[in-house]
Amino acid sequence: MSGTPGFRSAFAAASACLLSAVGCAGGSGGSSAGSTGSPAARPSSPSPGPTATSLPIRFHSASKGKNDVSLSKEVGGHKIYDLRAVSETGQYLGSNTGRSDFTDPVVTFYERSGGRIVARAPAGTIVEKDKTVQMSGGVTAKTDDGKTLASDTLRYDDETQQLDGDGNVSLTTPAGEKLTGDAFQWNLRTGKLDMQGAR
Repeated sequence: MSGTPGFRSAFAAASACLLSAVGCAGGSGGSSAGSTGSPAARPSSPSPGPTATSLPIRFHSASKGKNDVSLSKEVGGHKIYDLRAVSETGQYLGSNTGRSDFTDPVVTFYERSGGRIVARAPAGTIVEKDKTVQMSGGVTAKTDDGKTLASDTLRYDDETQQLDGDGNVSLTTPAGEKLTGDAFQWNLRTGKLDMQGAR
């Protein structure tokens, strides 16, 4: 995933390690001739080895303390998000197929204007192909100016740089005023917040 060094480097390191091991295991191709001088037997054709995309790479990392697993993303020098989590379990099946699942993720999203939104949830997932961050299990997000957003799920889309909250949505102001709805969209580029089914 472009711009997610922690996510990509873990896949790259695992891939290099695994492919190196495969090469070593099958790389002894030299033959030794016997002392009798008889011609060496013709080597049989090697069976096709596994390709990089056919080797599923799985990895797991867990914190020694609290929220030690971390990664971040930047685009054009602008930070998009920071993620911290208790643990990470990932899988890589080939180019652009990476996926990582996180336990107790805390994600700080950054608006273009400089504002921040800190979201917490029991579970989270980053999908390399979709370039998305998904949080689930009940999400609570707090803004710099004291607003609190809650939803069942929260999804960040890298293409639109938008947060989408769905299910049991609520917005609570610092004064304690509460607005509920069905879904919301928060655009990190413009800072605009829209809520559907507000009541």
